[in-house]
Amino acid sequence: MKYFPLFVAMMGMSFTALAQGPSPISLEDLRKKYAGDGSRFVTIDGAEIHYRDEGQGPVVVLLHASYFNLLAWDQLTEELVNDYRVIRFDFPNVGLSGPETKEPPGGKFNLIERNVEVLSGLVEELGLEQFALVATSSGGSVGFRYASRFPENVTRLVLINSAGMPRTARTDPNRARPELAQWDDMPVKPREYWEFTVNGNFPSDADAPSWFIDLAYDVNRRSETTPVSKYFFETGDTQAILTGIKAPTLILWGKANPVVMHLEGDVFQHWMTSAPTFLKKYEGLGHYPYVEAPERVIPDIAAFLGGSWDDRLRQTQRVKVTP
Repeated sequence: MKYFPLFVAMMGMSFTALAQGPSPISLEDLRKKYAGDGSRFVTIDGAEIHYRDEGQGPVVVLLHASYFNLLAWDQLTEELVNDYRVIRFDFPNVGLSGPETKEPPGGKFNLIERNVEVLSGLVEELGLEQFALVATSSGGSVGFRYASRFPENVTRLVLINSAGMPRTARTDPNRARPELAQWDDMPVKPREYWEFTVNGNFPSDADAPSWFIDLAYDVNRRSETTPVSKYFFETGDTQAILTGIKAPTLILWGKANPVVMHLEGDVFQHWMTSAPTFLKKYEGLGHYPYVEAPERVIPDIAAFLGGSWDDRLRQTQRVKVTP
């Protein structure tokens, strides 16, 4: 029994470690694991940005979703890179990009506006004049703001299950969920948390691929981050912003999206009164259709970028009522 106290102590340490969650991963180690031969780094407005610049031809810029980074676009990039110059990057404080080094004005960054600033800075740094934008989820709110603010730069816009609509506490996709409460006290969330979270964005009869969950787990446990308290999220006047978009726009939505209802795609189209648009909804697909069924979604994106769908675009017409 002389080893029993040691056994108890070890068990106590194990339970404590379990309660604290997994260990964080340093940004250096994360870069060693995920940075490829094509990875480059550039400092934009105080943030070291990880990006990749591949292929030749008309430029296409890809904006990733929350929880992930540019690697989520691997399959789309592989399809486009033979005909386009494809540029994708990690937003500040995300993926392999560094944390913020400058103090935000007023003490906090508006997250969407900050990412628009960085996108604009990267465009200037790379000398881009005109390009197509493909943006998904939270990246969509960055993409359509940029397209509205700099219409002369954006030739085409693709929005995939875009965020950016006004929210109530009840409809906020990021609202507290009781089923995740068991992990609330863990500063670094375990893989099980990310498996549950990511699968919650897939249709009920589908599971996320392991590589997708692994990516979310790894990039969200990095040790060098800007505290969440340094950011706030504000959508602004989405309708007014969408009205300013001039570029032909493809709106893609998964009808089985459990997070952002597919009817929001109709609202996007209705509010884009200055741009020709086409809305397509996919039966049985959720929040990440380009990952769930790339064989269905990626050819549609390529066809739109190449101009094959121009005859499907329509202009929303508003009837003016005179008193």
